[in-house]
Amino acid sequence: MMHTMKRLQGVAPSLRSGSRRRSYDAAFKRHLVELSLVPGASVAGIALDHRMNANILFKWRRYHLRALAQSSAKPAARLLPVTVMESESVVEDTLAQALRPAAQRKPRASALAGVIEIDLPLGRVRLTGPVDPVALRVAIEVLLQR
Repeated sequence: MMHTMKRLQGVAPSLRSGSRRRSYDAAFKRHLVELSLVPGASVAGIALDHRMNANILFKWRRYHLRALAQSSAKPAARLLPVTVMESESVVEDTLAQALRPAAQRKPRASALAGVIEIDLPLGRVRLTGPVDPVALRVAIEVLLQR
């Protein structure tokens, strides 16, 4: 695979005083990182073309990509509080129904017509028809723990 690289003119690594380490200009680093992010580019080839160790270029890329990720981090979605109001008799009936063994429970007419969709981190749960509140709570708790 043939790749074309442009050398940054006039940007040569300089040696720090009293040290054998080279220091590179920020523009030079940015230029090489941009070259390495082009689809199909060879980081090792770019480093070789610029007479430097590929590990240094990989390190610059890692810092660059981390900085991009931190700067573009989006705030997490917030859940809004929801209150469902029902009459006391419906609440008491629902609690009594939930406490009965599953074989003795009677489906309510309103439960037969509804559809419940719950979005969880691992996917969506869709319930149609009569819903067993106890089984639903257990299923959601299990899915949230994964």
